[in-house]
Amino acid sequence: MTLLQFAVTGEQISNEETGEVIREAEPHSSLVRYRPDGGELFIHTRMNMALLRAAASLPILLLKITPRANELTPRDALLTPKGSVRNYAFLERLCEDLAAASCPACYIAEQHGEGRRDFYFTTEDVTGFERIACTAAEALVFPIALEQHSLAEMAPLILPAEAIGDLNLEIAPEARIRPTRFEFWGAEPALKKLCAELEKRGYRFLSFEAFSRELRMTKNVPIDGEGFGAVLKEIVPLARSLQCSYCGTETVEGRDQFLLARPLPERYTGASRGGFFSRIFGRS
Repeated sequence: MTLLQFAVTGEQISNEETGEVIREAEPHSSLVRYRPDGGELFIHTRMNMALLRAAASLPILLLKITPRANELTPRDALLTPKGSVRNYAFLERLCEDLAAASCPACYIAEQHGEGRRDFYFTTEDVTGFERIACTAAEALVFPIALEQHSLAEMAPLILPAEAIGDLNLEIAPEARIRPTRFEFWGAEPALKKLCAELEKRGYRFLSFEAFSRELRMTKNVPIDGEGFGAVLKEIVPLARSLQCSYCGTETVEGRDQFLLARPLPERYTGASRGGFFSRIFGRS
C-alpha cells in the first residue's frame, strides 16, 4: 500500500541512549485562517509533498475530539495546557496504534480553535482507521466524531496556498478567493515603506511586532495555482526592493528561500500578469 512507505507522523526519531538522530523531522508549516465571524483558526501542516501527492487521491479523515469543560479557558474557550496535553496524548496513542497495526494511515495536519484541537489523517483503510481511532479515544475517555473529506476540499483550510497549485488541486470556485495573511521581515523604517506600498495595492494592516521585526498584512486573494503565483510575483520582489523579505508562510519551501542574502528563486521573479488580474485583485 502506498502510505506504508511514509512514517505515520513524520516526527524526528532518535536513539534514546545515544541521542543520535535516526530520522530528521519533516518540515511543517504554521498557518492562520479566518472564520466567517473574524475569529482565527491555527493550522499546523506536515509539509511532505510526496505524502500530500499520495493523499490527493485518498480520503482525508477529520477527527474531532471533545475536551472536558475544565480543559477550556473561561474567557475565550481555548484549550488549557492540561487540555492540550491530553489532546496530544490521544494523538500519540493513535499514531502508535496505527503503526503497530500496520494500518496505512498518516497524520496530515491539525487545527486549533473553536474550543478544540482537530486532527487530519489520510488513509487507505477507512474502516480499519476508524476502529483504531475509536479504540484510542475510548481508552482516553474522549468523545470523538469522524468526518470524511478529500484533500481538494480541505486544501484551502489546511495547506499553504502555494501547495494547492503545486499539487494541481481543483478547489471549489467559491473557495478560490479567501482572506490571507502575509508576514514580512525587515528593519522598521523599511517595513513602514512596505506597508504603505501594500496598502496602495489593497492590503490591510494587521500588526507590527518590533521585537521580531515582522509586519503582518491581509488581503482577499486567489489561492489557486496561477492566481496565488501572480500574487507572490508582485509582493516578493516588492518586499525585496525595499530590503524586506516575505516570511513565506503560504509557500512550500518556507522562509529561508527569501533571505536577502540569497538570490530570489526564479518562480517569484517578474511582474504578475497584468490586465484583468490587476484590475480585479490589484490596487483598490
